[in-house]
Amino acid sequence: MADSLNSIGSIATHIVESFNNISIGVSGNMVEIVDLARQHIANYTGQTIGSNSISDIYQPAILNFAKADVIDLINAQAGGEDVRLGELSISETGEAMSAEQYRKLGEFYLRSLGRNVQFAKSLS
Repeated sequence: MADSLNSIGSIATHIVESFNNISIGVSGNMVEIVDLARQHIANYTGQTIGSNSISDIYQPAILNFAKADVIDLINAQAGGEDVRLGELSISETGEAMSAEQYRKLGEFYLRSLGRNVQFAKSLS
């Protein structure tokens, strides 16, 4: 992707700037959200991925999984509001965004990375 997204901090900043009016509860935990996505990718691939100097091949998967988690958190905080003032009624279901597209994109990038799998033969 870019050298500007080569750390969990820079990815976290990029995600915060991608969403309008992100709540403090979500943005305050952004580095942890991105770090959990990084750990998920590292566990899947069997590779060591540090929090700094993240290779270009891992950045898209980390970014999309983190965005999906952020959208899920935003939707969890945005419950359905029902406001009434006299005859005026405003109902909000809180389902403005879907994390599904980002999660599928993250899974696509994750599968393209492959896995480091080892097999052993038992002599018993």
